[in-house]
Formats: sequence, C-alpha cells, structure tokens
Amino acid sequence: MRPKPSSKRKPQTVSKVLTPNNFNSLHAQRDACAAYVLSQAGEGWIEVPTIYDDGGFSGGSMDRPALAQLMTDIGKGLIDVVVVYKVDRLTRSLADFARIVELFDSKGVSFVSVTQAFNTTNSMGRLTLNVLLSFAQFEREVTGERIRDKISASKKKGLWMGGVAPLGYDGIERKLVVNEAEAQTVRQIFKRYLKLGSVLSLAEDLRISGIRSKQRLSKSGKVAGDVILTPSALYHILANPTYRGGIRHKALVYENAHPAIIDQNTWGAVQSMLAGQSVDRPNTPRLAAPQLLQGRIFDGAGEPMTPTFSSNNGHRYRYYVSRPTLPRQASAHPAMRIAMGTVESFVTDQIAPRLENNYEPDLDLISRLRSAITRVTLKPDLVQIRVRAEAIATPQDLPLTQARRDEHEWDISFPIILKARNGAKMIEAPGAPKEAGRIDRAMVRAVAMAFDWAESLAKGELASVADIAAQGKFCKTHVAKLLPLAWLAPDLVELIVKGKQPAALTLHQLTARPIPLDWDAQRTVFFSA
Repeated sequence: MRPKPSSKRKPQTVSKVLTPNNFNSLHAQRDACAAYVLSQAGEGWIEVPTIYDDGGFSGGSMDRPALAQLMTDIGKGLIDVVVVYKVDRLTRSLADFARIVELFDSKGVSFVSVTQAFNTTNSMGRLTLNVLLSFAQFEREVTGERIRDKISASKKKGLWMGGVAPLGYDGIERKLVVNEAEAQTVRQIFKRYLKLGSVLSLAEDLRISGIRSKQRLSKSGKVAGDVILTPSALYHILANPTYRGGIRHKALVYENAHPAIIDQNTWGAVQSMLAGQSVDRPNTPRLAAPQLLQGRIFDGAGEPMTPTFSSNNGHRYRYYVSRPTLPRQASAHPAMRIAMGTVESFVTDQIAPRLENNYEPDLDLISRLRSAITRVTLKPDLVQIRVRAEAIATPQDLPLTQARRDEHEWDISFPIILKARNGAKMIEAPGAPKEAGRIDRAMVRAVAMAFDWAESLAKGELASVADIAAQGKFCKTHVAKLLPLAWLAPDLVELIVKGKQPAALTLHQLTARPIPLDWDAQRTVFFSA
C-alpha cells in the first residue's frame, strides 16, 4: 500500500516472506521482492534486515517458524508492509489466509504481491485474492489425490507403503519379508484359536503362555509394543488378510503381494469360525457401522450405555443410552442419553492428538482409538477416559485432573458442561469459546445440496426451482429457502463444513432471512462475534 503524501513521510519498514516454490528458486523470489521494495524507495519503503524464509516447509501449513516470527514482529509494530512473490507463497489455505489478512488489518499492515497487483484494503482486492487462493488450495488437493492414487497403484504391485510392519513380517526395501520367529507366533495364534474357539479364551491362553505383541523401536530409540495381546488386537490379527499374502487398500485386497504365513485352508477355517460367532439378535436394531465406544462407555452409576437409534421422516438418529432407560428395566439413578456423534467426537478430539505415533500404526484412527481406550465414564459434569499407558505419547501433557490408575492404564478426566440444543445434549468444556467446533450435519447437508442445485441450474440440466423440487421430491418452498446458500462466501462455507460457525447459529436462523449477496454483509449478519 502506498503511504499518504506528507512533507515528513515516516519510512515504512517492509518484510519479505518466502516459502518453497517448485518453479522459482528461493533466491529468485527474494531478489524479485528486494527489487520491488527498492522501486518503492521514493515512497519511504525500507527493507528490514530480517528475511522471513521458510524453505523446506509447505505453504499448506501455518506451522512454519519464519511465518510465526513474522506474526510476532507484526504484533510488535516492526513491519508496515508484507511483500511476497506470489499469494500462495504465504499460504494455500483460504481459511488460514482469512485469519492472516484479519491480523494484518487489525495491525494496519498492508499486503503486496510482487507478481500480482493486489490491495487488501478494498472488497474487490479481497474477492480476487479469495479466488486465487481457492485455485491454489484446489491444486494442493489435486496433488493429494495423485499421492493417494500412487499409494493405491503401489499396493496393487505388492509394495509396502511404510509404517510398522505387522507381527510376523519385517518391512525391507518396500516389501514385507517373513520374520520366521514372529511367524511362528502368528501360526500359533491361528492354531490355538481353532482349538479354543473363542477370542476371549485365546487372549487368556496367550497371556499365560507369555506371548505378547510385536516390539517396535522408534527412530528416537523409544521402545513400544511388547504388551499383552487384547481381544481387539487378536480380532485384528485373525481377520488381517496380510497373513494370507494380501495387502489391503481401503475396501480392496490385493492378493499374492508377499509370502503368506497362513495357508488358505487355515485362513478359511478361521474366517468361518469368526463369522459363526457373530451374535445375531433379530429383535435388536442393528447399526450399520461399528461404534467407537460400543462396549466401553458407562454412565455415572457404572451402568453400561448401549447403542441404539430412532427414526423420523427417513432419518436415523443414533444414541448411547443407559440400560435402565430401555424397555422393562428400572433404576433409582437418573439415566443418561446422548447422541453418539456428540460424545464420540469429544473423546476423539481429546485422545487422538495424544496418541503415540507408533501405537498400532497399521490400523485406522478409529481402530487405534478403540484399542487405546478401555473405558469411558460419562457424568453430567465430567468425562473420564481410561487409556492404555503405552498408547499415550506425552503423559506430561495430560490435564491436571488426570490420575494414574496403575502402570498399565491412565484415567484422564475432563470437566464438561452438558447443554441442551434443539432437544439434543451438547458437550462443552468450561470456559470454551463461542465457536465450539461443532459440525452441524443438517447445515452441511443443506449447503451441499444448494451447491448441487446451483450447478445444475448453471449447466442447464434443470431450469427452475420447480424442476429441482420435482427431481428431489422436495417442497418448492423448501428448495427456495435453501438455494441461496450456494452464494455464501467460500470462507463461510469452510467454517460450516469444519464446524467452526458460531455455536448459536442454526440452519433455521441461516435461512429465516434473505442472504445478502455481499460477502462482508454475510459475515456481519451471520458470523459476527
């Protein structure tokens, strides 16, 4: 930004922010920025001696040392103008960029791109920047898709794509090689299961025999694993196609990828026995997906909380409820009932960041959490989570309310506030900010439908609101209320998708009044603090 004309102009200190670029070298970017600053010397611009260079760090992350130093220096009033080579050198995330520009505005700092003429003090400049950053973020997502495709193709060729090799194998030069000593343990597990016919009995038998999980040594020299094999870990071993020579990629299994430890006859017999032991209760509603806390969550009185669901207008709502609330049961203590997503999201948010990286690395996140968490107790003012000690990476960072139960498990307590919202209980931490990180699935679904409808209208696939209503069997009034959501500002859509909209904002409030076309007006009306 040019300073206002003055007879005694204050020199403006200018910073250069540089991050990796696959096309231009860092030196070329730096020289271009320096030349631009020099060209503005007549306006009083002076280059600061500090170079904010984040070489080797991705522009898709805010966790960069030079960027953090830049923000600190801006807060101290040391910088008036930030100069970058290209906008996406600062960040590729629209949400991160919005936060950065907000900080710039609050400190009176201007933002300049050498190769792109932008002025962030007016609405048109903000619109142009948002569009460009949307494409930069799109490019990053496409790169991620290419990486995922490469992983899929590599697994199809039988390549091991990293992580700790499962019990019975060693990962050598991107291939799984049989570790004969561990392979004998795996064969014994399958053989004993066929004889005992029960995973619980198998777990006890292996504990008595002293058979434990695979020992792992991290790059830092920390030893992990070598623990008692739990029933959940044994279920994973018995159903893991790796032992018959396959590599799993999502829902697919690529066969003959590496030497098998278990022959097909033994594998088939074990899978038949596992399938035959699954409990079928025809009078009990069955849930399509495994639940994170099923069999592990209890209310304040120690009563198990059972997964169940209710249906309304074709929608299924899932809950955990105390057993006394179920038919033909009674209890003196108050029963608990809470939405599955509410309590599972809270537990995931608290435990997932604390998981040891090498703890069950070959499992997905939900399976790792189910293995790490042994019990959750839900009270009106407290959630207590019991976890295996070896699963926690940094015990010293646990909340002050934590207490060590013994050398194998930790009890971690989190004070909470249960609040009713639209008839459902929401979990909040005391003193939590207004934006509580709650994903409103109804709001997300409505925005997604609005974008689909707007795209169909733009392509000429549908001609009117009446056509949309007829195709989806909706009421025309309902479609007319939701369709304007397609014109929400991109950063506001991202807040909704990530659950960072104001806690008090509901879909009804969002559609009860006309949505302004001006994005700044939208932020003021719906998202102001």
